[in-house]
Amino acid sequence: MRLSLADSLQHVSDQSAGHLPFDFSALAPLILSIRSGERYPCSTFAIYAEIVLAICNGEHNRAALLLEEIALEKPLAQAWRVLAIDDPVHEKNMNRYLLSMNNESDTDFFMGSPSADLADRFGQRVRAGYSLLANEIPELAAEFDELVSDVIMVVGDDKAKYQFDGGSSYFLWGGLFLNATSHETEVAMAEVMAHESAHILLYACAADEALVKNPDEDLFPSPLRTDLRPMDGIYHATFVSARMHWAMAQLISSGRLSDSAVVAAEAARLEDSKNFWAGHELVARHGQLTRTGAEVMQGALSYMESVR
Repeated sequence: MRLSLADSLQHVSDQSAGHLPFDFSALAPLILSIRSGERYPCSTFAIYAEIVLAICNGEHNRAALLLEEIALEKPLAQAWRVLAIDDPVHEKNMNRYLLSMNNESDTDFFMGSPSADLADRFGQRVRAGYSLLANEIPELAAEFDELVSDVIMVVGDDKAKYQFDGGSSYFLWGGLFLNATSHETEVAMAEVMAHESAHILLYACAADEALVKNPDEDLFPSPLRTDLRPMDGIYHATFVSARMHWAMAQLISSGRLSDSAVVAAEAARLEDSKNFWAGHELVARHGQLTRTGAEVMQGALSYMESVR
């Protein structure tokens, strides 16, 4: 995904030079930095997407302003960071984040800023959940390190019918948004980290070919949400349920959880199994999978069949 971003920025530079009011030599250091392995935040992907859309819409002046903005993006100093959405690092991108996270016509999630105290406590919980993964499921922790650039803490609307617990967006690749009032235990945090990073993984799998061919207008009941979802959403929910099941199984088999944590992990694993098989039935019956989609789902199905 990162190398593809660099390649696409180079393509934009090559094709747009002389057509946009922008000095494309200013983009070269960013492209070189990405290709050399530097990690960039989810905002870099978001600005890139806006550049492409602006060019396609003939908004050349806006595209030039966005190119100036992306050229100023800075690499991360660590694998990933956990900050509130109103942290100075993210504040300038808040509207961009909210638009990307609410890009479905039938959903509108409120994502506000947590208090400083809540953000501090939740940030500690995120790190504790990650430590649990690093100690007991190091391969999952390593994958989380590769996939995630930003854990962004938000709060939802407690009066809303549908509560936002966590999410991500293809246009914010690497960004993981978590509700700071949720995921109150280390086990719950480990599960949601396995859950949400799986979506980011699937976005990467779909970079060259979609996972499903079903029209977005065709809606189905989702195993993880109360609203009807397109098949791509059902596919995602099914795959991530298998990943969460595997994560919970690994924690249980480690033998290092407290009795109460084992009970919580076993309950989560059972729910993940139910959700996987409910979703898989829909995918098997109605899903029009691409070659990539079939290959990715087969791994999840093989695992779930082995533990059924």
